[in-house]
Amino acid sequence: MRSRFSIKRVRKELSVLWVDPPAFCRPGASPMTDPYHFEVIIDGPAGSPYAGGTFPLDVVLPEDYPFKPLKLTFKTKVYHPNIDNEGEIFLDIFKDNWSPALTISKALLSIVSVLYDPLLDLPVRRGVALQYSHDRATFETKAMDWTRRYATVPVVSFYPAAKEGHSRGLRARRAGQLLTALARFRARPIQVHVAPSLAC
Repeated sequence: MRSRFSIKRVRKELSVLWVDPPAFCRPGASPMTDPYHFEVIIDGPAGSPYAGGTFPLDVVLPEDYPFKPLKLTFKTKVYHPNIDNEGEIFLDIFKDNWSPALTISKALLSIVSVLYDPLLDLPVRRGVALQYSHDRATFETKAMDWTRRYATVPVVSFYPAAKEGHSRGLRARRAGQLLTALARFRARPIQVHVAPSLAC
């Protein structure tokens, strides 16, 4: 059962989440109907092999958040040492090193950070971690290929209603996201893939 403290904490975090979002993060395409279960979009960070990709992320908060960690799961395939075949992210902050001082925004920033710089001491895909360490060029080529195959569908975000003082900035951000999504869609090459393997 959700406590009053938990509900108040979640509301407070969400009230500012999309006014000042973490870098490369934005809301999903659908309106949020449950503050404990919603979607976030991570746009692949520039300078990483995931640049140009659009990665929907399923966010689930436990009933007793923030005393237990939230769960973040990629909805698309991602070739990465810390992300398994089901999209689950294996980082210590989502396990034993979780702290109630952490927030949804900080958790999302951690995900963006490991897209730049994988944590090789906590790999869920050991073969991918070894490839990253010893053959970076091959790793980046495959990560970029998976991004092109599985993460190039454009997504226009649905921003929750904001207070009047933030409306102008949000309108500009929405317009920018729409233009970016349309540009990606128009620039995307048409490719036909025959039953790509799901193996790492």
